Amino acid sequence: MKNEEQLIQRLENHRAKAPGGFVERVMDSLPVWRKRRSRGFWPAHGRWIVPALAGAAASMLVVFGVGLLGRPAAETAAVTFHFELHAPGADRVELLGTFNNWQTSDIVLSGPDASGHWTTEVALPEGRHEYIFLVDGERWLADPKAATHRPDGFGRVNTVIKVYDDEDAAQS
Repeated sequence: MKNEEQLIQRLENHRAKAPGGFVERVMDSLPVWRKRRSRGFWPAHGRWIVPALAGAAASMLVVFGVGLLGRPAAETAAVTFHFELHAPGADRVELLGTFNNWQTSDIVLSGPDASGHWTTEVALPEGRHEYIFLVDGERWLADPKAATHRPDGFGRVNTVIKVYDDEDAAQS
């Protein structure tokens, strides 16, 4: 305990002191309304209104604007993309991806045809998408015909595609 008191005393001795009149000069340089103290709930001169309205506006933007951020612009064209998987012994093939929030039973492929191919066409917005096939509700398959794959972090591999409108591809 004595060591602590000595340490505190040493710190007090080495503390820098403000020059005389420093507090008064600072207070004199502040605008008049900052010097006044509010009484009770209502601050002086209603200065609470602007920050309160700004906070309310920011809250409204967050609540109502978040849903709009992820939506593609109205003029962004959807491109019909053909998906195909050769799975001759399967009873059901589903397509899951970023474009349908990885929902099962949302996109079920048609098939199989005589050669065992399952197919579907999906209108995709332009951009980068990841997807995977779910065969018979238990077997996850990346598209074997695709050139780009990426680990999904859960021990599987997703297929990656970039979809462009024909006009955009011709211009670039």
